[in-house]
Amino acid sequence: MRPHDHVGWVYAGTSEFAALAMPYLSEGAALGEKLMYVAEEPDSRDVSQLARLAEPGALEVASIAEVYGSSGIVDPPSQLATFMTALADAKAAGYTGLRVAADNTSLIRDEKQLKAWIQWEIVADHAAAGHEFTALCAFSKDRVQEAMLRQIAAVHPLSSASGPIPQFRLFSDGQAIHIEGRVDAYAITRLWLALETLPERADVVLDLATARLMGPGVLAGLTQLCDYGIGVRIRASEDEISMLSDSLTQTSDRLILEKNGPA
Repeated sequence: MRPHDHVGWVYAGTSEFAALAMPYLSEGAALGEKLMYVAEEPDSRDVSQLARLAEPGALEVASIAEVYGSSGIVDPPSQLATFMTALADAKAAGYTGLRVAADNTSLIRDEKQLKAWIQWEIVADHAAAGHEFTALCAFSKDRVQEAMLRQIAAVHPLSSASGPIPQFRLFSDGQAIHIEGRVDAYAITRLWLALETLPERADVVLDLATARLMGPGVLAGLTQLCDYGIGVRIRASEDEISMLSDSLTQTSDRLILEKNGPA
């Protein structure tokens, strides 16, 4: 992984997270990044092995409560401030960026926690895409329901093969929100929620090379975003653009149909 990458990783057993974090953090050390290892209760044996990866002071080990608070429910604005401060401190100390490996299993035990966590993932992904930040969010498949894991995968641009495949994905490039996969009315609803969650306005990009519009109502839903000041850019082939144009029931200067470049 490299700066701006953001992966949701599903693991099994009691030792796989630490084993996964080793090469991930080692890679960050080679890139001159400040490292963070976050677990519910960091194991001293894991910490002693991780300490060998970097120079003294380059690795910070913390518990979930220390980083995300003791309530168990993440507050996205506060959490963003926490990590942006950590990033600023790391860069001021001469590091090239911040790399975090966190086992977040304990933060999604119920629906209330899950809702707050998904909002945080959206904010975090947008921040990671625009700053020198790399994040690995790990979740135990032994302790988290598959339906929850699927929702979490939908708000990560990258995810492990060990986890469920989401119907669609929402992710940021630092400016716009991209949506790919099977885009239906439910996906559009989640897109609205993502846009409302971000601390700053973002436009939407959809590429028909990686996305499939499930019916004309979805195109209408995307057009409605434009009524609220959101720019929507749909990239497609010339034939697809012609079909989309014929399907539009209303037009907007904020809706741009853009021809894909050559492969």
